[in-house]
Amino acid sequence: MKPIQPQRYVCYRAENPPKIDGRLDDKVWKSAPSTVEFADIEGPDHPRPRFRTTAKMMWDADYFYIAVQMEEPHVWGTLIKHDSVIFHDNDFEVFIDPNGDNHQYYEFELNALNTGWDLFLPRPYSDGGGADDGWEIPGLKTAVHIDGTLNDPSDIDKGWSVEIAIPWRALQQHAHRPAPPRNGDQWRVNFSRVEWEHKIEAGKYQKVKGKREDNWVWSPQGIINMHRPERWGYVQFSESKGDKRDKNEFKVDPTEPGREALMEIYHKQKSFKTKNKRWASSLDELQLPATLFAGFPIPPQFESTASGYQVSLDIPLGDNRKHQWRVRQDSRLWAVGRWEKHMDRIEATLKRQAAAWNKGDIDAFMQDYWKSEQLTFSSGGKTTRGWKATKERYHLRYPTKEKMGQLTFSKLEVSVLEETSAMVLGRWHLKRADDELEGNFSLVFRQIDGRWVIVHDHSSLEKNEEEG
Repeated sequence: MKPIQPQRYVCYRAENPPKIDGRLDDKVWKSAPSTVEFADIEGPDHPRPRFRTTAKMMWDADYFYIAVQMEEPHVWGTLIKHDSVIFHDNDFEVFIDPNGDNHQYYEFELNALNTGWDLFLPRPYSDGGGADDGWEIPGLKTAVHIDGTLNDPSDIDKGWSVEIAIPWRALQQHAHRPAPPRNGDQWRVNFSRVEWEHKIEAGKYQKVKGKREDNWVWSPQGIINMHRPERWGYVQFSESKGDKRDKNEFKVDPTEPGREALMEIYHKQKSFKTKNKRWASSLDELQLPATLFAGFPIPPQFESTASGYQVSLDIPLGDNRKHQWRVRQDSRLWAVGRWEKHMDRIEATLKRQAAAWNKGDIDAFMQDYWKSEQLTFSSGGKTTRGWKATKERYHLRYPTKEKMGQLTFSKLEVSVLEETSAMVLGRWHLKRADDELEGNFSLVFRQIDGRWVIVHDHSSLEKNEEEG
């Protein structure tokens, strides 16, 4: 993707909540700064949008407030059912990634009829994610004001404006940080306006066939894809009020250059995998210039994992301090914290299990299960209890190395629940000489006597056979 500097915005705390009526005439809105005018999604070297769009933001203890003013000579809309695919109309869209890890983010779309579509995405579509449009925003407030007439091609309108109040409590579940935010916290946010070219036929608006929509955004993406959260703007939340507001208050995160460098590796890896059917294991293979990492104490460290790869980079913070960040094959970007050592050990356990299985060694494979009668293994509608019984089940079902085949794990999601427990979701695939099997699994790990062991295993098979 093209190198583009994300937009930045200081979001001030509202002294009084605005009235959510679609009109942006509240005193509090007049004191809020406007964003820059929206640009083409691909960036400034593309045509300037035909119609002007600007947004404002505020917050308080209960809501994240968003207002947008859209110039529009013909305001129209057709969709009236909640959770319709709203961008099939002209619309306004909000994207929020609270902790900036590119995963578990929110989207909301609204048309001129005040019809909304709220979605949660565990990861971007291009990384295997899918939208959960069953996710809702309890307590959401929205309003639209039309400066003109709706769905009337006989006149010229001035435009439409939108007000949105998103409750912090709706964002808390997947924020992985305080919501409402603390003074100085920065979230990744972007706004998009979808605009379709139209013609008037028989007194009605009709989209021009064969013409794709325009995408006008606050922070350009460099690509026609809003689902690249690393390109969204930065919103810094501030408690500053009145004359204490500082135009230079925004604080650039010192880890930003390192995070951008890691995402450059991620995008190069995607291209490399497409061409070579494997992941690269070094900067040289990716043909990335060493100068990209000249300001870092050591080069990025590549590591193979059960799901693909992860790359670590120590990012200097000044005063001889540094912070390690990582990126992996599904674009998740994160700072190494106290849970990371546990996640690494759990992924290493699965890698060790796959290696033992592929050698035909079920006994070694079973060493990472809890050696207890309380171990449970569920599959095919049956639950086996106890370590010994589980091992016997595996020996019975896979009596030879040929029956065991070659096992791989993919799409791993490791969630450390507390210091001594974790859950892992993923996919398994078994390739044998005469067939291939695959399915999902969920594992519960506990740390017992200093080791992470599996205490519960639920594996499902996608074919109509007894599950393995």
